[in-house]
Amino acid sequence: MSFISYHTILYLLLLTSLAYPNGENIGFCLDVKGKVQRSGKIRNGVLRKGDLIYNGDKIMTGPNGFVSYAFIYEKTNIKVYENTVFKVTTVRENYSSFSKLALFGGKIIAQTEDSNNEPFTVWSPSSICQIENSHIIIEYKNELLYNNNSYCLLTSLHGMPKIENIKSKEVMYLKNGETVASTMDGKFLQLETFRNSNEIQNTLMLGK
Repeated sequence: MSFISYHTILYLLLLTSLAYPNGENIGFCLDVKGKVQRSGKIRNGVLRKGDLIYNGDKIMTGPNGFVSYAFIYEKTNIKVYENTVFKVTTVRENYSSFSKLALFGGKIIAQTEDSNNEPFTVWSPSSICQIENSHIIIEYKNELLYNNNSYCLLTSLHGMPKIENIKSKEVMYLKNGETVASTMDGKFLQLETFRNSNEIQNTLMLGK
């Protein structure tokens, strides 16, 4: 997302927010395809292109669903793919912001640029990912496979995002082009980027 487009989006968001003075709008929906629903304190129901994203919104994409949005207070852009469920929150303190996305299942791509704010954080049941000036694919598999070893797949496209496994507290920095599986039982399993699903399954089973 370019510097110019970011400020254009920010301007539109500030104008639109005048219609909802009591709302905690934190983002702007750039594109929607297929079935996308949201539930929250301000609005519920179908999410459409141009809609505001509010603090605490839970968003669900259907089998052919897709949504992309940008945050107001930071240069962060999120793309969300089919069969994904997540919740977004932002805390504002002294002209800085701290945004968090809780991923309950599915796949997202997050891209951030340099900012004076706190790192953008993605939480999943197995991992915490802090993203600064980075571009990353995050996919959480919540099917209970491999002896109940659900896992999060993380691939760095740019930058070095910080990954922490919630159970083991082990921390690693993901380099460009690297993919890691972070499992519910506390392991990091290194994988080659863009390997097919059968090879990923075999690696997960061998890693137990």
